[in-house]
Amino acid sequence: MTLLRTTHGAWKAEEVGDLVESFAAHISQYGIVLLDPLGRITGWSEGSYCITCLSADDVLGRDFSVLFSEEDVRAELHRHELNAAAMLGAVEDERWHTRKDGSAFWASGMTFSRSQRGRQLGFAKLFRDATHLRLRTQWLENEVQRLERQHHDRTVFIGPIAHELRNPLQPIGLATRLLTSAVDSKQIEQAAKVIRRQVAFVERLVEDLVDMTRVGEGKLNLRYDDVLLQPLVEAAIEACRPSAVAAGVDLLSVLPPVMVRAQVDAGRIHQVVTNLLNNAIKFTPRGGRASVLVNVDGTHFLIKVQDTGCGIGPELQPRIFDMFTQADGTDSSRGRGLGIGLAVVKELVSLHGGTIEVKSEGRGRGSEFIARLPLLRQTSRATN
Repeated sequence: MTLLRTTHGAWKAEEVGDLVESFAAHISQYGIVLLDPLGRITGWSEGSYCITCLSADDVLGRDFSVLFSEEDVRAELHRHELNAAAMLGAVEDERWHTRKDGSAFWASGMTFSRSQRGRQLGFAKLFRDATHLRLRTQWLENEVQRLERQHHDRTVFIGPIAHELRNPLQPIGLATRLLTSAVDSKQIEQAAKVIRRQVAFVERLVEDLVDMTRVGEGKLNLRYDDVLLQPLVEAAIEACRPSAVAAGVDLLSVLPPVMVRAQVDAGRIHQVVTNLLNNAIKFTPRGGRASVLVNVDGTHFLIKVQDTGCGIGPELQPRIFDMFTQADGTDSSRGRGLGIGLAVVKELVSLHGGTIEVKSEGRGRGSEFIARLPLLRQTSRATN
């Protein structure tokens, strides 16, 4: 049988042996291990030492399992590899092996059976360190998973956003038809109120979407002003009053009797209050109540938004400020929505150097959102 054929004919067995010996002695990227029929190491190349840091003195006479992890040894995978090679003649294998210091490397190679006239003479293993390829593969696998999650998020997002944008169309359509047939100023004003309220809803939704895009790009910045807190909060409450009236929800507010000055982005604090309050209104049934309480504790001011609505289950509370939490339908008692408003609130409070938390005793027990923000500007958090 020809061992190695070239354009000048076949190499002799001893010539091939010399080539293999030279290869084993001078190529450090590949390891060669010779084993007897029982799996004991009888030969150890320079490349094997370079890859594993185990010298010939460390391994000669020892069992092949010295290269395997404890877990694989318990599963007797070293025996399986030799049995497969004995049955098939040669097998390819990739797995984690162990260096002298106990660290792992991803080995890729082949194990060959050496036999003569049906008699098993031993085995030979050729391997290389392919850890860099394995890590690259793992990175690609993680990237695939990330893209799959991203695709899922987009899928979850498209349906609800279409639903959210479609909701205002029906009342706007009814209001425009009322305008065309209105006979008095009262009907015209009623139709105009409906249109203004629904347009304001769409504007808030679009604004939240734009803000979350800016957050993702790191472009959402704050513009600080020295403001009086009470008028700022009162303006936000009044902006939500039409929605509360339409939903049949009472609005209450409790503000400090002495004016409080704070260094904040007034527009963003207005957005925080309206988002929290609109969330409370949305999940509070007709006849319920939503309230805003403001307090000061020396270095910070607190904004509490409470409601008597459907509450939040314990499984949802840790994720309530995450994007798309409501859209995934985890807690059907809270209805469907994008979950963008609360995600925006969390980002705006964080940019101010504050914190926000949610409390709820469970479904049907109402909820409370507490934002705690510093009274003085946090210069390391935002820029003008």
